[in-house]
Amino acid sequence: MFAKSRRYLQILRVFVKYNLFSLLYKDIARDYISDIKCTCAIDLSYRSNAVRLKKAFEELGPTFIKLGQTMSKRPDLIPMAYAMELENLQENVTPISFEAMRPSFETSCICESSDTEHHPLCYHCHSVHDVFDEFDETPIASASIAQVYRAKIGTEDVVLKVARPNVLDTINLDLRILFDLKYIFMKVLGFGKNMNIDEFLEEFRRMLMRELDYRSEALNMERFRENFKGSSGEFESITIPKVYWDYCRDNIIVMEFIKGTPVSRYDFKDVEERKKYARIISKSYLKQIYIDGFFHADPHSGNIFVKDEGGIAFLDFGAVGKMDSVLKKNLYGMFAAVYMKEPETAVEYFLKLANKRPDDVNMEGLFWDMDDLITKQHYSQFGERQSDNFVKLAIKHNIQLPGTFSTIERAIVLVEGVATALDPKYNIMADAGEMLKDSMHAKYSPKNIASNVQKQGDKMYDIMMDVPGILTDVFDIVKWFKSENIRRSEMKCNDDIGSIGAVVGRIVTQLVWVVVLVLSATTAVLINDGSLQAVSFMVFVATALAWIFRKH
Repeated sequence: MFAKSRRYLQILRVFVKYNLFSLLYKDIARDYISDIKCTCAIDLSYRSNAVRLKKAFEELGPTFIKLGQTMSKRPDLIPMAYAMELENLQENVTPISFEAMRPSFETSCICESSDTEHHPLCYHCHSVHDVFDEFDETPIASASIAQVYRAKIGTEDVVLKVARPNVLDTINLDLRILFDLKYIFMKVLGFGKNMNIDEFLEEFRRMLMRELDYRSEALNMERFRENFKGSSGEFESITIPKVYWDYCRDNIIVMEFIKGTPVSRYDFKDVEERKKYARIISKSYLKQIYIDGFFHADPHSGNIFVKDEGGIAFLDFGAVGKMDSVLKKNLYGMFAAVYMKEPETAVEYFLKLANKRPDDVNMEGLFWDMDDLITKQHYSQFGERQSDNFVKLAIKHNIQLPGTFSTIERAIVLVEGVATALDPKYNIMADAGEMLKDSMHAKYSPKNIASNVQKQGDKMYDIMMDVPGILTDVFDIVKWFKSENIRRSEMKCNDDIGSIGAVVGRIVTQLVWVVVLVLSATTAVLINDGSLQAVSFMVFVATALAWIFRKH
């Protein structure tokens, strides 16, 4: 109770210090015309307000810094000028001493009660200096949520990412206050009137909890390693740090030390090398989105390293994005339409992404704007980022996009920014054709077809189990028609009944052939694990089915 009251007073003091309460009385005009750099008069006013907001969030600590960073990725919810300023939020946090961090190492004991000796990797029972062969108490990085240390396991260099003491309690307290004051923050942040603040805050809470669960981050790293495992061509140079699971805890993650330099600070040899790395980064990220459906949600230049031996490494997997099959299909359809310069199809998939009906928007205006967007994507020569144009399009036509799409859009903007910094003439469309081809191969590969058949196995089994009952009912109907034919042999309707019986007979024949052929095709695919021969047999089955329905 007292902790919450003290925190309320601290937030109040910071809001007064930066005069944020004045924002409660300002109306946010979201339908004015702005330039790309947000330099018109109303933009500059917003930028001034956003600067004050950014400074306040930096002073209030981890929860508010993360809130500002999250909002910077959602220009569909707040004015673009706010998003651009909050993107500059920095966690310039002074490192705390090792002694102050020691409680974070003293996690719960992992020793078995029956053991006569303590587990050698138990941070609770041993000093961290005894757990590792070497450990440097001076952090190599410090943020509001965690500090990072160098260590060695045998001859292998590793890093430890360790949560600060009591950070979870601080964040939980701040989250309760955010829910208490949600309508004030909604106004201060310049949210639109139709914003569902409860839904946003709940998603923000889940995101923070995921970022604080380092075992979850370790699992993300393993999944990324699996997605790039065995990759060929340019993807061979992609590295995801190895996780040392025996040393990980809920608040500690131990991973391989990547010897390299952030891409923004790397000294490239020449222009061609810069272009090469721009292409590798871009293509590897398009793969994450359009093929894997699992992507790094914060790919700024500080999280992308050029390794000393060459190649790219992605770091910091606390924030990731995932797509369900429907979103992935619609996003792929829209991107393919943009690549093939088909604005009508792009509009169709854009509305599907937003779950919006054509009757709810100005279709003519949306078509013209989509056509302009496609023109910019293909023909822009100024090295400008183009990927955030979809969010601008949604804002202009009052279309609310799903949160995952906005996360994807913002991530692609970050990657595009990294790529254009390396190659000013870079255009994401240059890599689109090859990505679309790879995506089609992945989607319709024999292995994937076999996997889909296996997933549908239970449903098909249930259907097959119902077939005997269905056939019994059909034969009963045939018997009834035959009896009716006999009973009404002297009636004029004999011909009609005979015709109906003949139709039913054809239906029975078709059903029997369908059952036999579908079972044969399924068995062939499952036994051959999606080999080319099995897929060819399925093509034969489809042809046979077409012939059956034509002949009968």
